[in-house]
Amino acid sequence: MMKLVTIKSCLVGLLSLAALSTFVSPVSAHDDDGKIRDRQKHYRGPGWREVDGKPIEGSVAGAFDSNGVALRSWLSLPQLSPASTNANSCWGYISPAGREYAIIGLSDGTAFVEITNPGAAVLKAHIVGPTSLWRDVRVYGTRCYAASEGGSGVQVMDISQLDATGAVTLTNTVTAPTTTTAATHTLALDEISGYLYRAGGGANGLRIYDLNADPGNPTYVNTWTPIYVHELQIKTFTSGPYAGKQIAFCCGGANNGNVNTGLYIVDVTDKANPTQLSFLTYPNARYCHQGWIDEEGKYFYIDDELDEGATVFTTTTIVMDVSNLSVPTLVGTFDNGNTAIGHNLFVKGTKLFEANYRSGFRVFDLAVNRTSPPEVAFFDTYPGSDAANFNGLWNVWPFFPSGTIIGSDIERGLFVWTLGTPVATFGVAAPPALINPQGGTTVDVVVTAGAGHTLNPATAKMITAVGTAAGVVTPMTLLSGTTYRGTFPAVPCTQIASYKFEITDITGEVSTDTNSHTALSAIGETVAVSSNFETADGWTGGVAGDTAVSGIWVRADPVGTIAQPENDNSAVGTQCWVTANAAVGAADGTADVDTGFTTLLSPVLNLTGLDEPVIEYWYWYSNNLGGAPNADSMPIEISANGGTTWTLLADVALSTSAWVKHSWRVRDFVTPTANMRVRFVARDLATGSLVEAAIDDFRVTNIDCTPNTVVGDINGDGVVNAVDLGLLLGNWGAAGGAADLDNSGTVNAADLAILVNAWT
Repeated sequence: MMKLVTIKSCLVGLLSLAALSTFVSPVSAHDDDGKIRDRQKHYRGPGWREVDGKPIEGSVAGAFDSNGVALRSWLSLPQLSPASTNANSCWGYISPAGREYAIIGLSDGTAFVEITNPGAAVLKAHIVGPTSLWRDVRVYGTRCYAASEGGSGVQVMDISQLDATGAVTLTNTVTAPTTTTAATHTLALDEISGYLYRAGGGANGLRIYDLNADPGNPTYVNTWTPIYVHELQIKTFTSGPYAGKQIAFCCGGANNGNVNTGLYIVDVTDKANPTQLSFLTYPNARYCHQGWIDEEGKYFYIDDELDEGATVFTTTTIVMDVSNLSVPTLVGTFDNGNTAIGHNLFVKGTKLFEANYRSGFRVFDLAVNRTSPPEVAFFDTYPGSDAANFNGLWNVWPFFPSGTIIGSDIERGLFVWTLGTPVATFGVAAPPALINPQGGTTVDVVVTAGAGHTLNPATAKMITAVGTAAGVVTPMTLLSGTTYRGTFPAVPCTQIASYKFEITDITGEVSTDTNSHTALSAIGETVAVSSNFETADGWTGGVAGDTAVSGIWVRADPVGTIAQPENDNSAVGTQCWVTANAAVGAADGTADVDTGFTTLLSPVLNLTGLDEPVIEYWYWYSNNLGGAPNADSMPIEISANGGTTWTLLADVALSTSAWVKHSWRVRDFVTPTANMRVRFVARDLATGSLVEAAIDDFRVTNIDCTPNTVVGDINGDGVVNAVDLGLLLGNWGAAGGAADLDNSGTVNAADLAILVNAWT
């Protein structure tokens, strides 16, 4: 197993999501479904995109194990829809112009994301739908159909303007037939015949709709209900003995699929008279969930959603020979030795793609063995556990012409991948904490070629960026073997520089570093004020004029709820400032901020004499629960006159439900004085909101921006020695930077002479 992708996330504890989720799903035929029993809080931090790949301030590393799969983009649930509490299924759309879109079902509707550039996934639209844990989508022409266990039939959306304007329009909702429930579990669509099928929802089998006359207004045709159908694939055979036949491969059974579970093969060519051709089950059958036929039409692959951890103990895929539709045969099973639950699978070409809940995205090679293929690649979207629980990857869709693959994760949102070995991987042995504002600081990186790739050293480059500005590209120098050296450009003092690396192989294929690296531009940094709040340190929770009736700031070991942290942020100690504590086991809203505001006030801070004071702290904030989600905010303010007047540092309006770091250069807001104060105002100004906040690890640091005055001291350590000589030689011929001692614009022999004369 090889770790290919490490990304930053704002969620402390990404590897352990153990609390109950807050999403609400209407009553349905699946109230005992494992996804309800195992539900968890969704990941609320940001995702990652290859195109920017910038670090997220105050984050910790969240690693996804992978092999042979490259992450290109990841959009988390808040990035898809702030109100969504889980993702479910996904599908793809290729526009007439060839642009590619991921369509992902969410608890609150359907999101449309352009992935034409897979490394720069962009949300284009979101259509609200009935609230539901389950949602399924399909595409026919320029129409998208979405249905859910939340009822309301089938939503019909016009996606013809996605290329031109990014707009999606809800044009119709189909509720016929009114004699059956409005709920739907899954959809299937046969693009050849032009028919849409609704499966499940209550105890339903199939409800069939004709799209040929008017795709925007599906016409109800008939119902087939001998069994409950959970999922199905419709295939119109275009050759062989079944040419012209429209066949439904149905996974289901009696009693909502729990009795006589297996594969039901139904001829639906005559919509007025669907005919069951055969039924086949298999040993250890618990719940025949979903399956897909290979491109030859011979083998049908099935995942049973309830067998792992019960009748079998590794992720097992069932293989049936369906070349004779009337007499299908079981030809075997295979597994990958993993313990996660198999959920959804698809076949494209000679690859079988599976979404296996906690073990994520798995790829099997049918070219090696069609009935017992080996696993050849994977990407685990649920770090830390492969247990047989209903969390993690729900679905995968591998049919984009470009080869891009998408996956929908229940707690973490949309993933965009490509298969294959990366051109290169990058490893930084000793990343610098500080870089010289004048430029010239170097960093060494080991660049390892991927299997089958030969690198072009001349294309190695380093990309340095500050904030949202475009990155500065500087070439890297090959030192020896696989070690390259990059040189930082000038970066304004006090700024955080993010940097990454890039190289091309001899065929022109580019590989960009997927890790995030940062460094502070400064000559030096010292800590002037520090408090981890194990003692009060002069801070005050609740001041005159506050109006909140509960949730007053207290210094305590927090009691965790769905909105409040269980632990403080500090590595040592337990205390932080938090908006009150309720007893363990009390209702989540017992001690939250109610009907007003409460203030956390710092003591007076003397910041005079500091060159560049920077205030930093870690905060936790939750406001997206209750009857008025996202309606409140938490102003964070600074005063230079002891609290008479205040200047806004930030107004936190989005829930983090995680510890997140903020830092501010004081001079960007006020002139430092001996009478500084900071305050945090947690507010509940909207009816029915559940608001919680916490603050920890407050510091004031001083960044030294005084330019180096020792001639020849390139690294700023106060002496001229071999380290400076190495830096000068490493930048020989480079344009400018700290090694350009005579400011001629190029590092050359004249600079070497200056350094030698100044040698200490």
